[in-house]
Amino acid sequence: MQKRNFDSTFCGSVPLHQINLIQPYGMLLVVRQADYRIVQVSENITAAIGKQPVDIVETMLSDYIPETQMKELHRKLEEGLVNKLPFTLSFTGDQGTKDYLAIAHLSAEAMILEIEELGDAGEDHSFIDIYQQLKYAMAAINATRSIKAACETAAKQLKELSGFDKVMVYKFDQDWNGTVLAEEQEEGMESYLGLTFPASDIPRQARAMYLDNPYRMIPNREYVPVSLYPVINPLTNAFTDLSGCNLRSVPAVHLEYMKNMAIMTSMSCRILKDGQLWGLFSCHHRTAYRLPYEGRALFELLSDIIAAHIQSLSYKEQSDEYTKLHDIHTRLIEQVFTTGELGNGLLEKEASVLQLLNASGAALLFNRRLDTIGKVPGKNELKDLFLWLQSTASSQVFQELHLAGSYEPAIHYADIASGILVIPVQPSKGEFLVVFRPEVVQEVNWGGNPNEAIRFEKDNIQYHPRNSFSIWQQTVRNTALPWKDTEIQMAGLLRNFLLEFLIKGLD
Repeated sequence: MQKRNFDSTFCGSVPLHQINLIQPYGMLLVVRQADYRIVQVSENITAAIGKQPVDIVETMLSDYIPETQMKELHRKLEEGLVNKLPFTLSFTGDQGTKDYLAIAHLSAEAMILEIEELGDAGEDHSFIDIYQQLKYAMAAINATRSIKAACETAAKQLKELSGFDKVMVYKFDQDWNGTVLAEEQEEGMESYLGLTFPASDIPRQARAMYLDNPYRMIPNREYVPVSLYPVINPLTNAFTDLSGCNLRSVPAVHLEYMKNMAIMTSMSCRILKDGQLWGLFSCHHRTAYRLPYEGRALFELLSDIIAAHIQSLSYKEQSDEYTKLHDIHTRLIEQVFTTGELGNGLLEKEASVLQLLNASGAALLFNRRLDTIGKVPGKNELKDLFLWLQSTASSQVFQELHLAGSYEPAIHYADIASGILVIPVQPSKGEFLVVFRPEVVQEVNWGGNPNEAIRFEKDNIQYHPRNSFSIWQQTVRNTALPWKDTEIQMAGLLRNFLLEFLIKGLD
């Protein structure tokens, strides 16, 4: 069985930005940028302003906040410094004036204001307390010397800082399935360490939102969603796009997913590498729990720190590997020039392409001559394989890790050649350098059966997440381990040399 891609097409097409509801741990105002007129509100806004939504729409934001704050908001908007930056607004309602945390999002003609109550005085922490916690966590993470250790340290530090019952570090693979690399949790909770979860658990459009939103929090899965008034945004004549809002409500299937996990609260915070989503911090709590904004800001800062550290460790590992392989590449070129021909220089001397590309076998077809080294398929099988490669007409280096899936005859020698890395020499003539890797039988421990990630009811409209997250083991066969990026780079350099060799006519 080959490892499957469980990124659900159905889940990936649900329009999350058009939910048009918010979670009740905050309130929302939609304000026209041109004149600060309120055009839409969440129906719980009465708690801050003391008026019903119908009486607030079409009034001015300046009617409810101090003039000094209004001027400051205008100045920041003019300078382009408002978008997604936190600030304080003091709303005056029936209970007098009260301070709120506000986060603004600019969207076309509108400014969306997300508003949350500030914590009680007893919950406040001084700047020095927060700074000390942050510096300690930074130092602990930056002291690690491997990606695994960095993830383990980050999970430990973030659990201590946040108070969540469980903090996991979740890394995506090339198919967007996620594996739990590190986990810190309270006793009695089900462990997911080492388990892989299918891509459909965090579908395509949800992953895309993490590029814009650092975190996503659901303080209480049993919340009652809050509607917007009016339902249709008068500036756009459509639902308000809430994709950039932390308060955006959650699809019912995700709340059911949380229930099946026996958690009331969840929070996820992104980990980026090279500007792309590398993984997530995934946090669980068994009771309802709202992490204050300061705690969420710490998560955001530490996610940037661990992302930078992971990137640094990864670059160092790649740099060391590149230097080592480049030395082998140089020796190979010297051997080819010394011998004056490709087969001998690449395959038969002290250094060979097996070392350069970490392969168990290699075959070179050039000038109607077939040279091999290591474990390779039989001569007739190789000739057929080269004919198939010629039919693909590929002039680029490429790898195939499940060869039998693309070229059926390869099933007969999967034990020695499940994976191939192909370097074209003269592809139109069927001339290639091919290196081989054997089958590596892998046991993938999924968090529940990924084939049951989504269960539809008889109407094929209503659907539910899987009930169990117990280990479901998949045996992956006829598949080789992938070549590293540095090895692919070396294959590209070798291809460039082969083209140069042909042009100069040295063979």
